[in-house]
Amino acid sequence: MRRVLLWIDADANYEKIGSRAEIRRVVYKAKEAGITTLVLDVKPVEGSVLYRSRIAPFYEKKGTEVIPNHDPLAVLIAEARSMGLEVHASMNVFCEGRRKKGLVYESKAEWATHRYDQALYLKKGDEFIEVPRYNSYPRRDEIAYITDDLADTLKVSGTALIIKDNKVAEIVTSGEISLKNNPVIYGQGPKEELLKGLLGALLVTRPEIRPITKWATPSQGFVNPILPEVQAYELALMEEVVSHYQVDGIVLDRVRYNDIHSDFSPQSKAAFEEFLGKNIKNWPKDILRLSFVNGKKHVEYGPLAKDWFFFRSLGIKEFFIKARNRVKELRPDVLFGDYAGSWYPEYYKLGVNWASENYQPKDQEIEIPGYEETGYAEVLDYLTSGNYYEDVYIKDLENKVQAKLSMRTEAGQSLEYKPWYSVEGAAKMVNEAVMDATKVYGGLYLLQYYQKPEVFQEAMKTCLKLSDGLMLFDLVYLDMYNWWDILADTLRGET
Repeated sequence: MRRVLLWIDADANYEKIGSRAEIRRVVYKAKEAGITTLVLDVKPVEGSVLYRSRIAPFYEKKGTEVIPNHDPLAVLIAEARSMGLEVHASMNVFCEGRRKKGLVYESKAEWATHRYDQALYLKKGDEFIEVPRYNSYPRRDEIAYITDDLADTLKVSGTALIIKDNKVAEIVTSGEISLKNNPVIYGQGPKEELLKGLLGALLVTRPEIRPITKWATPSQGFVNPILPEVQAYELALMEEVVSHYQVDGIVLDRVRYNDIHSDFSPQSKAAFEEFLGKNIKNWPKDILRLSFVNGKKHVEYGPLAKDWFFFRSLGIKEFFIKARNRVKELRPDVLFGDYAGSWYPEYYKLGVNWASENYQPKDQEIEIPGYEETGYAEVLDYLTSGNYYEDVYIKDLENKVQAKLSMRTEAGQSLEYKPWYSVEGAAKMVNEAVMDATKVYGGLYLLQYYQKPEVFQEAMKTCLKLSDGLMLFDLVYLDMYNWWDILADTLRGET
């Protein structure tokens, strides 16, 4: 069966899944267009859920209400069944909060992953003022450090401090600033008066280990994947869905570490030392060495980095095996899937090896001895890969050197243009790494084709040609751009 999966993100589509009438409309449109499988985001990153759970709270979106006792998953299954469509439940596994809401912020702070990163401060006299955001635009109550990795220029509608030689050299309150070799500290609203008094302040950086909930960037509350209590909780949610709902499949997302800077908790240190069979003399510098070079954060690998990357990826594989076994014991017929980004040579930074256990990694940024042992493609019934690039073909990358950070929002993606940084290149790379160990459904991020329907169509054709099917993220864009007919025409032409 050639599957065409349509993802239904919980937050973006909350209104669309808030009533039976809207769910019926979505199912009808999907059936008409040739979709085979609807993937409902039943556990978004907040950690709350879109079904009636005895374990986790029901997901509520501020400003939007659903009908009392409405169960989006149950209704979607019933409506989809009537039209001959599959329903798969998507679960964001190792994430339990966002924007200071969710378990990891409210009641399970001890589950939070610990990040080792450079903290930035402005020092004026004896006072230290933290600059919490790095290369992301600040909210109105925050300040951020911004470089030319994020954008070429900054249009000032607040207060910007131009940094030269790690010192506030100039204060700008209007106009446009070139960020080329001129990083800035920027704030709006309540923070502006504070910033206006910091001329001459020094930029100070220091490496720190903190729970992720104590860092402003990133905003998602990842938990520590090695904690037994975390694993037990996530497995219990999977068991609840599979036991009480007639889903056709379950697809896991965010079965990973937040980034290369996680997890540096005492528990992970102890587990890693047990894995090594020795104590670590220079924790965490024997793994990562952080510095601030030419106004930007810089990471180098220590002598134990390769062992560390292997250790993290092996732990993630072992969790996938546990999860598959738990699902299949309850419902052998339920398909067990995974979503992961397609940028394989960089994905080791997230503690994930979605390739076949027989694949010898190529072009990986660091050679990790025995890394193939951590591959888990054989554990899956399918992998849906995020071929999330605006460029469709490898030839489209000619003369392109580096993208801006604002265009590369996915975890683990670098800024450099490389052959796999296209839909075609990604699909080929995934096939090479998976080695037919499982089905692969090439995924597209529709926002990247805004006002480019013909490019979207080429991207779909490429995924259908080079993989076993297609995954579209997300329903909200199909509706917003009214691309249902384009989708239907493409799928009919590729049948």
